[in-house]
Amino acid sequence: MFKCSKKKTSLQFIWFFILAPLLLTACQSTGKTASLKPYHDHGIAAFKGIIATDFAPDGTLWRLFPTDKNIFVEYSTDLGRSFSRSFKVNSKKQKINIWAENPPIIKISRSGRIHVLYYADEDQRATTYFSYSDDQGRTFSTPILVSDEAATAMHYMDQMLVDSTGKVYFFWHDTRHGRHDPKLGSGVVSLYYTTFDSVNGRLENQKITGGICSCCRTATALAPNDKPVILARMVLEKGIRDHALIRLLDNNQWSKPIQAITDDWRVDACPEHGPAISIDDQGRSHLVWFTLGEQRQGIFYAHTDDYGHHVSHPPLALGDPSQLPGHPAVLAIGNRVYLAWQEFDGEQTHLVVQHSHDRGASWSHRKQVLSAPGRTAHPQLIQQNDNAYLIWSSEGKGLQLLAINND
Repeated sequence: MFKCSKKKTSLQFIWFFILAPLLLTACQSTGKTASLKPYHDHGIAAFKGIIATDFAPDGTLWRLFPTDKNIFVEYSTDLGRSFSRSFKVNSKKQKINIWAENPPIIKISRSGRIHVLYYADEDQRATTYFSYSDDQGRTFSTPILVSDEAATAMHYMDQMLVDSTGKVYFFWHDTRHGRHDPKLGSGVVSLYYTTFDSVNGRLENQKITGGICSCCRTATALAPNDKPVILARMVLEKGIRDHALIRLLDNNQWSKPIQAITDDWRVDACPEHGPAISIDDQGRSHLVWFTLGEQRQGIFYAHTDDYGHHVSHPPLALGDPSQLPGHPAVLAIGNRVYLAWQEFDGEQTHLVVQHSHDRGASWSHRKQVLSAPGRTAHPQLIQQNDNAYLIWSSEGKGLQLLAINND
């Protein structure tokens, strides 16, 4: 996308950007009495090995998998040991476009509605479509465009949240205001959003903020008040790319971005390495991210109780620096916090997990669990009731699901 700066280029920097899009690994359980139960499916030919998953309120596991022309969903009532027949989302064939940093999404609401977000090449590359089903996937609504300027402005790095009422929030990177700011440098876009519900349908696109790093996926989560919170890599003065938090206030206005992380990463390049966020039921935001800044290099964890005004310090360093750690995921359930990330030894990708029982105050020993060669997706942590699951998909092994138990 953008030409990388030669400043502070290192062997680790070069290797990471070459290898990161190819990586991912699988899942684990941690703790003395933990059980490890992987489920493999070799009957699925997911496009680029990327599969999206979510649990329905009744415990049914839904998965979305793309082919080069269509999007399909299936469900499992036995935690992935077997799946139903496939249901097609888009009846009209399209040129499906995905990559690890820009995967499709599936979300199941409390009512059981299945929401699907995916990308296809139309007037613009990776145009985003939304569809839903109210009959357990048997039929889907005609896919609609998320952006109201899809024909003229690129939009990608989409996220989708569904609140407790069934209202759907969409967030994405948008180029309609240009991609270059003289004060910030290249690779800068705007962050947009819109909503959808059964009563009002889709609302107008609205700009949240400018100054977003174009190629790092923005992370989103719902706060205890059911309002969205955003963690985004922003491009600050002099081309510094650090992370900020933005939240939807009670008056339905967006807060100004609060710089939560100060890494001082000055680079005119495309990291393609977005952060992750999970918010516990007491309102603590748990953050993980990647950086090669002046202050620190690698992947890190921190938390904040006031949406970025005060952040735990120093950040917890994750992973073995010699193994190119990257693409961390985080999930908070009550007082428990789970972390997962991938490492690469030059031949295989390995997945590593760590957990906390006290909201991030102390941590277990990190543990490597599964390995895989070849192209894989990024790790996913998902919740079903009070249980945490780690999801991994790859071209060679399909979908793997692992329960994480730590007593």
